[in-house]
Amino acid sequence: MSTTKASTSMFRYFSSGICLAAKSRRFLSSAAIVAGSKDAAAFESFMNNRQGSVLTDDLDAYNQDWSKRWKGDSSMVLRPNSTEEVSAILEYCNTNNIAVVPQGGNTGLVGGGVPMDKEVIVSLKSMNQVHSLDNGILVCDAGCILQELQNYSRDRGYLVPTDIGSKGSCLIGGNVSTNAGGQYFYRFGSLHANVLGLEVVLASGEVLNLMNTNLKDNTGYDLKQLFIGAEGTLGVITKIVLHCPTLPSSRQAV
Repeated sequence: MSTTKASTSMFRYFSSGICLAAKSRRFLSSAAIVAGSKDAAAFESFMNNRQGSVLTDDLDAYNQDWSKRWKGDSSMVLRPNSTEEVSAILEYCNTNNIAVVPQGGNTGLVGGGVPMDKEVIVSLKSMNQVHSLDNGILVCDAGCILQELQNYSRDRGYLVPTDIGSKGSCLIGGNVSTNAGGQYFYRFGSLHANVLGLEVVLASGEVLNLMNTNLKDNTGYDLKQLFIGAEGTLGVITKIVLHCPTLPSSRQAV
């Protein structure tokens, strides 16, 4: 795994047949990855053979979203719990032309988080640590449930500036990847305005470190904006820095 601080080398991945772009997979394998195969063994080794890190049974909840309109046929779900594991998985898939679908809480209604065919699903649900909340700057993993972040921040006097109906099961990484709006949008702005930094794993396995924690940063390209709303097509978001305003002292119903 290599880590890049806003490296310009990332641009070569935008136009290539990367393994994340499951909806343009002319050069990617659509064969099912089955338990006991060479690929399955490699994935298990990347995650230290941890129980529950590789799922092959009862995958209906991963193969379709809440709308039930689209259903994939993936035979394997990977549940990494660190950036290093995501990096190893994507590097292997990229090398071996294995199509990948990144998935958060799978609460969407437009089929963006489910496979089209037999792609491997990389679920971020196990990456759910809150690292810090300092002066309204929240640093957390992409797999944190939105409502749990709201409760965590509220207990410390801050407000997560995103609130949507699926907050009890959606993940903050999915919110950022889809640029989710919600009822706070007109008061606090979009996630483009409130996300200060990101950590993203590119299709090659390279880790892009954009973890700015400053309220103001006008240096160079603002590359994190490319990944907000990109729905995982350019890379997998693994960590997020979010600006949380001070919790209002009163509320007024209109």
